Amino acid sequence: MRSFVLSLVCAAGLLAAVPAKSIASFAPAGGAMTAASAPVLALQQPDKTIDVNINANGGARWYRSPVWIAIGAIALLVIVLLIVVAARGGGGTTIVKD
Repeated sequence: MRSFVLSLVCAAGLLAAVPAKSIASFAPAGGAMTAASAPVLALQQPDKTIDVNINANGGARWYRSPVWIAIGAIALLVIVLLIVVAARGGGGTTIVKD
């Protein structure tokens, strides 16, 4: 039973570590960028009026963050595992005969 629970925990860890997009999707396509597009990008003039407005009073709640959701899920899993181990009792004596 312990090996089953351990394998479930390892599988959950591996699933959490899988990237959302594959590395191949980040690779540039062959021939997608031509030499003619480089001068066109260099000739474009950026907008001179850049307005950055950061509102420090508002913002997202801390409990909506995916990091805190993952920490809470891991903590919940650990608590459930502790309850299962405590309920099984254990602590028996192992006698090995020679």
